[in-house]
Amino acid sequence: MKKHCFCFIAFIIVSMVSAASGASNDADPLVSTDWLQKNMNNPSVIILDVRKVEEYNKGHIPDSINLTYAAWRTKEKNLDCQLPEKDDLNDILCWAGLRKYAFVVIVGKTDTGRDCVNMTRVAWTLKYAGIKKPLILNGGYNKWLQEKRPVSDVVKKPVKDYLPCEWNEKVLATKQQVRARMGKAAIIDARHFNLFTGKKSDPLLKRKGHIPGAYNLPYSLVFTKEGCFEKKDILQDKVSKTIGNNKAREIIVLCCNGRFASSWWFVLSEMLGYKDVKIYDGSMEEWCDDKDAPLVEGETRAP
Repeated sequence: MKKHCFCFIAFIIVSMVSAASGASNDADPLVSTDWLQKNMNNPSVIILDVRKVEEYNKGHIPDSINLTYAAWRTKEKNLDCQLPEKDDLNDILCWAGLRKYAFVVIVGKTDTGRDCVNMTRVAWTLKYAGIKKPLILNGGYNKWLQEKRPVSDVVKKPVKDYLPCEWNEKVLATKQQVRARMGKAAIIDARHFNLFTGKKSDPLLKRKGHIPGAYNLPYSLVFTKEGCFEKKDILQDKVSKTIGNNKAREIIVLCCNGRFASSWWFVLSEMLGYKDVKIYDGSMEEWCDDKDAPLVEGETRAP
């Protein structure tokens, strides 16, 4: 009973702090280095560094906490990249105290496309766990360093809380849901074009091709060569030409294992305002493992 009372009181305090803070409630989901430096000491903002521990220890944004990307995914049933069990994910958020904050700003490195999608995957995971405003630092720690902004080597210990996760199942799709929505929902395959068409085999997958009726929007289109997100109007143009402008349309995004699909989930859901966007977490790794799950090859609906 005492624990429940504490949680309720903590929630009220968090709400009051958020309302009184200087951070705008309409903060863009993709924050700039300027915005973050101005809000580093804001009590409603927590900076979450998802790089490896040794990278964080060498230098990081002052007052940021470190929870490496590996903490936000697990391997299950031979699938490479899956959401942690709810109890485990709840423990992670409580350990980091993330539910206390109105804004969780995710910071990673941007050396490769894989590094970039680590940030979007964590953002999706936080959204699933009930964090309403997961933000990403555009350009990541790389851009922060390039601009010679303040850096610290002081390790910040998170302040734990006991606020339970409020699960947002609407951002998650299962294989059964994908099969049921084929031909109805817009299914976006974020793999490279040659993998989508079946011209090239993925060594991690047992079969080639794509789900019938799927659209191809490679995750690489989301990012510039510098590791920043493409401009919003460019991204909207790519999406409009592929699935249209109906912001209420049901969209399911997938890739090889659910990791790279998070790039387009973040763009569609958080940046462009599409209201019903899910990630098929098992993605093609799970789909191709089922010999009865249909696949087609060719350039169907390729951009």
